[in-house]
Amino acid sequence: MTSNGVTFVPALAATNIHKAFGGHAVLRGVSLAVERGEVVTLIGASGAGKSTFLRCLNLLEMPQQGALVVGAHSFAFGKGMRAPTDAQLALLRRSAGMVFQHFNLFPHMSVLGNVVEGLVHVKGMARAQAGELGRGLLARVGLADKAGTFPNRLSGGEKQRVAIARALSMKPDVMLFDEPTSALDPELVGEVLAVIRSLAAEGMTMVLATHEMAFAAEVSSRVGFMNDGVVAEFGTPEEIIRKPRSDRLKAFLSRFHQTRLGG
Repeated sequence: MTSNGVTFVPALAATNIHKAFGGHAVLRGVSLAVERGEVVTLIGASGAGKSTFLRCLNLLEMPQQGALVVGAHSFAFGKGMRAPTDAQLALLRRSAGMVFQHFNLFPHMSVLGNVVEGLVHVKGMARAQAGELGRGLLARVGLADKAGTFPNRLSGGEKQRVAIARALSMKPDVMLFDEPTSALDPELVGEVLAVIRSLAAEGMTMVLATHEMAFAAEVSSRVGFMNDGVVAEFGTPEEIIRKPRSDRLKAFLSRFHQTRLGG
């Protein structure tokens, strides 16, 4: 990508990504380039392809066509292309941290154990050093006092903040958030959004799928509206959320109360 004669290398670039399950095409040529420090939000109705696209960005789902570059890692998909090796996938997933809707914590491990597991077994870090780093990450997400607690003693918001700390432990180039507040009770949403807001302020590169429209309008550099497996519209929060032009985008946003959109 070029601006004023200067070439920028995106932190993440997905080109012409296609993904079908059986005969159902979920992604039909989705492309996205994200600069370092950007926060790009994907909005759209359930079933539009947002979660599948995010899962394709760290190859939890394997695209059937297209290309993907995350930091120093590049992949091409399609006929005649070799599938990524397990080692390549492991390196990619260290560069593209993923936070899921339903936390995916290890129930038999303490909060600190969940955070340091990857540091010890993926990065080969000494457990004492990993513990020190893990406690720092827990403090960063407001859970310094929960290190010894097990997941079944946490609220949903606390579990999601542990999941964010665990993803951050790998020092990823990009953080991917798949509707991180959708499984939370309304009163717990704010504490998770506050952590994501702080990461944005620190310059973390992020791609989020969310139904929190006011939050998307606040933190995003750019917003993509996904519809029927494509990015139907793309622009600034002002263009996409606050002052939508197309009828289909207006129809989608009409589900959200205007006061929540800052309008």
